[in-house]
Amino acid sequence: MPSSLGPCSRRQLLAGASGLTVALAGCTGTEESTSSSRRDHTTRQYESTTEYEPLFVRFENDDRFVYRNEDEATAAENGKAAVGSRSPLFVCSENDVAELWIDPALADGKTREFRDFLEATDFGSQSIVVLQWPIEDCYERHVMGVRALDDDFKTSFCRSLKAPTTPCETDRELMEAIILRIDRAYAERPLSSGGSESASCRGPIIVAKSSPGRTENASADAALNATVKMEGDE
Repeated sequence: MPSSLGPCSRRQLLAGASGLTVALAGCTGTEESTSSSRRDHTTRQYESTTEYEPLFVRFENDDRFVYRNEDEATAAENGKAAVGSRSPLFVCSENDVAELWIDPALADGKTREFRDFLEATDFGSQSIVVLQWPIEDCYERHVMGVRALDDDFKTSFCRSLKAPTTPCETDRELMEAIILRIDRAYAERPLSSGGSESASCRGPIIVAKSSPGRTENASADAALNATVKMEGDE
């Protein structure tokens, strides 16, 4: 529920309550927080075994907003989803891109950025993987590792609080699409896939530039065995 204090930053709120021992995760308000970015947040401890480029897009609520095609979206709306809510969606060709359904309620700018990211993919050597996981508004997600093998795909993430000056709503949960462009050309989805997410990020955070580029992080085995297991296919 929005606070009567209106939009504010964590820094402003904490400055006025220095005697409190409980750190607040964010600050409520009506201002929309940043929700689409090519940021690449990684930690120094982890390394990806597959090169990738990420795009993060947040929806206005906690509903899934990307489906393989319109029929799948309709089935999900009718409560007949064919795949698990956390199962990764593999986009392996230009035909897959053409069929991909993105909720029309997504802001035009975010949809355009999403589509441009897809169209810039070379499916002769790359694939797109879309994951949709909810996240609290005052947190942001960081990629810790990606491992793409012939018959198995694994991801690892962690979460951290947004910057103290970033407006957010403490009790608001949104759906976030993590779109990964990986340097492996899948003809179809691998036999198994899964992901994990840690509730905290250990070590200093590296924030890469927004311009497109390859991303290499530090130690796949540690990253891909993070503490919180997420739903996947085995």
